[in-house]
Amino acid sequence: MRATRRFFFGAAAASLAAAREQTAASDRIRVGFIGCGGMGTARIRHFLEHPDVEAAAVCDVDRRHLDRAAALVESIRGRKPDAYGDFRRVLDRRDIDAVMIATPDHWHALPAILACQAGKDVFVEKPFSYSIGEGRRMAEAARRHARVTQMGNHIHNDL
Repeated sequence: MRATRRFFFGAAAASLAAAREQTAASDRIRVGFIGCGGMGTARIRHFLEHPDVEAAAVCDVDRRHLDRAAALVESIRGRKPDAYGDFRRVLDRRDIDAVMIATPDHWHALPAILACQAGKDVFVEKPFSYSIGEGRRMAEAARRHARVTQMGNHIHNDL
């Protein structure tokens, strides 16, 4: 049988649909969401479009944001995540693989550096850092602790 472009894209779509239906627990990424305001909530929605992402925890100092984020995760996944007011409690959890940081800009560096030290991979909403010095310290922490870091890029939200 000749593999046409239509066949290829049809098979790819079927494969993606099957993956969304079944993702083994061992293939999931357990994420802690730090900062659940407007941008943080939008990021939670985008992350949870992927079947291999599990929202293990949400964290925000504003109880309204925290409650809204927990309810959002429950509405999408049918289970409420653990909720924290202190990001250090998220970093203390050994079962969390990565964190998404969408705190105010001037609060990106500290949780990102501490997350690297705690062995978590890090997704930071843009801007990556508030200053060049903070950015250098964040990059050094990622290198020193062999962590993957990613800065948010809104162009790729729908991929």
